[in-house]
Amino acid sequence: MTIEELACEYEAQYRVLSAKLDALKPLLCVYRGKDLYLLRRRMKVYYDMACECKRTAAILKGYYEVE
Repeated sequence: MTIEELACEYEAQYRVLSAKLDALKPLLCVYRGKDLYLLRRRMKVYYDMACECKRTAAILKGYYEVE
């Protein structure tokens, strides 16, 4: 696997996690109490993971660029 392919894998995972977040957003209006807390916690984890995937993909894409 090349670095470019690995960057594409990270971008794909970013899109999967973003889709999961988009699917959970409507539930914010439905859940209450402890369930809402757990939903927000899960969404925070997905958000952090998505950001890390996007950041890693950007680093990998620029790996061979000359500064």
